[in-house]
Amino acid sequence: MGKNVIFTLLTILYVFIYVVTSINSSTDEYALLAFKYQITSDPNKILSKNWSQGTSFCNWIGITCGTRHQRVRGLNLANMGLGGTIAKEIGGLSFLRSLVISNNNFRGFIPDEMGKLSQLREIEMQYNELNGSIPTSLRFLENLQKLNLSHNMLIGEIPHRILNLSSLVEISFGNNSLSGSLPTDICYNLPKLETLRISVNQISGNIPPSLGRCNNLKLLSLSYNNFARKHSIGNWELVKASKSLSRKK
Repeated sequence: MGKNVIFTLLTILYVFIYVVTSINSSTDEYALLAFKYQITSDPNKILSKNWSQGTSFCNWIGITCGTRHQRVRGLNLANMGLGGTIAKEIGGLSFLRSLVISNNNFRGFIPDEMGKLSQLREIEMQYNELNGSIPTSLRFLENLQKLNLSHNMLIGEIPHRILNLSSLVEISFGNNSLSGSLPTDICYNLPKLETLRISVNQISGNIPPSLGRCNNLKLLSLSYNNFARKHSIGNWELVKASKSLSRKK
């Protein structure tokens, strides 16, 4: 009797795991297909021919899956000439760690649903035609290390709460039309920050002295903004802050 009970329980557990895995895999496939359907330009026919329901999405070009759960961990479609908008369903890729769609022709808004991707380590969306503001929902990405939204057409202020993500190593927002000011405590919560690029925007106000607290900062680019005056911050000397900066000897 005992063996039969154990066998029955193990069978139920196996079926449960199989059903849950199948449902989760279907969620990933649905999100990827929704992403595909928002693509209006695919000059090399990469997605239109390769992203097919006849094959496992883990074998699709640009997709990396985890070996254990066969869930999407990476989406890399850089330099493919793709055009279209980013489907909000991308927020369903709950295991996604790396999102790279740089050097394409994506336009429209960055979906708020990206704030659901709690495992994201890397976002690279530079060199596209994205507009609208930076979603405040990105503040929920507590594992995010790299955020590159440079060379787009983004407007509005940089959400200060995004600059509180202590995991960030790189922030690149250069060559947009961002406005507003930098928070006075910008480096209090960024102990790992190595790169800060916000040049060629419309950022105004004073450059926060707290930048001197970014002890790991190696690259600082603030040029061509509307900052108030000359500053000297830690071991950085900013001369004509709207134009250039240099490191102290």
